[in-house]
Amino acid sequence: MRETPRFVFEKTEESTMSRNKKCKDCEDKDKISQLPDELLMKILLLLPTKTAVSTSILSKRWEYLWMWLPKLEYECYHDTAPKVERLERFISLNLPLHKAPVIESLHLKFNNIQLVRIIEPQVFELWVAYAVSHCIRKLSLSFCHCTEDLARLPSSLYICKWLVVLKLKEDVVIDVPRMGSLPSLKTLVLRRVTYADDHNALHRLLSCCPVLEDLKLERKEGDDLGKWWVFVPSLLRLTIRILSYIDAGVLELKTPSLKYFRVVDNGVSDADVCSFSSIPMPNLEDVDVVSVYLSFHKFVSSIIYVQCLTLCAGLNTQEGLYSEGIVFNQLKHLRLCQCGKNWSKLLLRLLNDSPNLRELNIFQDEGHECDFEIWDSWEDDLNCVPKCLSSSLETFTWRQMFATEQERRLMKYILKNARSLKTATIVFEDAPRREDPLEMTMQEFSLSKGSPTCQLVFEFE
Repeated sequence: MRETPRFVFEKTEESTMSRNKKCKDCEDKDKISQLPDELLMKILLLLPTKTAVSTSILSKRWEYLWMWLPKLEYECYHDTAPKVERLERFISLNLPLHKAPVIESLHLKFNNIQLVRIIEPQVFELWVAYAVSHCIRKLSLSFCHCTEDLARLPSSLYICKWLVVLKLKEDVVIDVPRMGSLPSLKTLVLRRVTYADDHNALHRLLSCCPVLEDLKLERKEGDDLGKWWVFVPSLLRLTIRILSYIDAGVLELKTPSLKYFRVVDNGVSDADVCSFSSIPMPNLEDVDVVSVYLSFHKFVSSIIYVQCLTLCAGLNTQEGLYSEGIVFNQLKHLRLCQCGKNWSKLLLRLLNDSPNLRELNIFQDEGHECDFEIWDSWEDDLNCVPKCLSSSLETFTWRQMFATEQERRLMKYILKNARSLKTATIVFEDAPRREDPLEMTMQEFSLSKGSPTCQLVFEFE
């Protein structure tokens, strides 16, 4: 009897194993398909929208399942014109047919500065209108260089009673109708948008939001907004970012419930200092200011209740210091950037006016420099030891210390008079301007401690 060749047997065995594996995959796939719709929807929600859509080719069971998704996300980054056009057609065809009764969130991001502008602004308006008709809860739109004209939003969006989160960026026009109402909106983000009415659009939009809690505003070069009226009694968090060289205008706040306030800009000119006014904000917990537009002395009286203050004000003149008589009784945590001619003078003023301070952190913001040659002496204003040093300060950190003579004098003064200090951390910056060996400096600091329980920690960058 003739023996079967070995290679034929091995090939047959391999084919059988392959078929078995495919069958097992099919069985597993069938098992997944037999799961209830609610569970399958949870699986699809874990996937990007593009991947969820691709499951429609698996079987008839999956063909339209993705169209019940309550969360949709479409993004386009530097794609070719044909890809952008295909995505536009897909969204325009399927969004009106979407089966979910409620769209929890819709995220549209079309940012492509390399493309010829190929999408009509009316297309974006229709997409948003469809989302509003599906009781949209969270809407995020970012359009940049996609159309010849700016994208406008349908008037129905401004009367959407279900909307909770609205985020708009770049080539979007804010044009609020007179009867606008957003009774559920709690989060609003406006980044480099255009206001149809430069003087009233923002104010009119905010007046439509009776329960707004979180507001982020980012201004761009060339806008003529002029006045920033933020009159929102319910507001808890406010972030303002001013870009490039713009007319800073007027910032007027009526936010008595505010807990968090952040202002950031990259201005360098005193000519465009922002005019500021505000009612007292007794609930303030955290203030973060990196600004020369919003001069510190102009708004310091509005933040006297703050508990945690981060400050980089770029003070270069004596007038930049705030007036006498202001006390921060609730301030517990202070972070101060060591840039500007008068930062050390400001530090001593804040220490004097913060009797209950517990934590002090000196740092240098990224991109900011400290010119030691024009650093004004803080000792000129020294009258008595601040109360917080002798009674409450427990933690002190100084990052990016170059160990110059001026820095060492200030460091030794704080160490000597901080009687309750528990930990002092010094992070030395490796730079050629250092005048003495670090060993001598560290020993000098160790001998200056006024608190016997203070632990000195030295680190190096």
